[in-house]
Amino acid sequence: MWAWLETCGLLPTEAARLRVERTRPALMYAQWCPTADPDVLALLTQYLAWAFIVDDEFDIRIPDPDRCIATVTALDTVFDPHFRAAGNGPLVDAFADLWRRLSLGRSEGWRKAFRSEVRAWLWTYYREAVGHLTGHLPDMDAYRAHRRDGVALYMFMDISEIASDVDLPESVRQLAAFRDLRDAAEEHMGLYNDICSLDSDERVGYRYNAALLLQDNQDFTREQAVGAVNNMLTACLQRFHTAMEQLPVQLETAGIKGQTYADTLRTAEDYARYVRANFDYHQQTPRYTSVPEVALEGMLGLSTPDE
Repeated sequence: MWAWLETCGLLPTEAARLRVERTRPALMYAQWCPTADPDVLALLTQYLAWAFIVDDEFDIRIPDPDRCIATVTALDTVFDPHFRAAGNGPLVDAFADLWRRLSLGRSEGWRKAFRSEVRAWLWTYYREAVGHLTGHLPDMDAYRAHRRDGVALYMFMDISEIASDVDLPESVRQLAAFRDLRDAAEEHMGLYNDICSLDSDERVGYRYNAALLLQDNQDFTREQAVGAVNNMLTACLQRFHTAMEQLPVQLETAGIKGQTYADTLRTAEDYARYVRANFDYHQQTPRYTSVPEVALEGMLGLSTPDE
């Protein structure tokens, strides 16, 4: 992972390297996919490290809609079949290399799902930049839907199928129970990240955090806001368990049998492991366990893009 990041020019400063070190992307994927082949684990870890670098480009810097549009548009060109993977800047060229290797041998349905989820993730930064500048932040229902895209774990669920050697068909992806399972897992991981990022988000003035929005919009105290988000987390787990119970019935009703049936149930169990691993990862990672001054060292006081 480190060799790839260096080769791609994604660590231009010591602060950038330190930020990745404190994020520990290799730990997250080792916990998500502990039985993955080493080469696959390396690929997944490289993608995660790249995604965290993209996230830091937007979350910590001064909101700039024009820069968001330019970056999102440049990254989206990677999906163009006529894209030339050279000279497009480190973030774009690194993404092109990742997309080429991640999509190798995958079905068109998988590729379509992944492309859609990457685009949904990237455009959340644009909406957040405009929201910050206008002061028009979402209410909690709108935020929770936004957070499911913004935490970006749908795309990680997809690429983790490579580690499990499965490629689920559209007939599975469109089942209500399977969609509920993904949504509940995704939202739990995003809201839990909000709790663990709360102090750092507040330190840099980043208000797209469930607890901070409750404090801003409903005059909750910090304790009340955290308690309310914890109740949301509990409800997510309840939705997840309900979907797990409904999934086999829906598979049988849809006539999905054999290897696809087994692969789907295995993937559902993988999702349960991801939720648990997400909890453990946040407790073991300096990005989330350090006080803001340490977690954000070298990232505060950044200049505006045109400077």
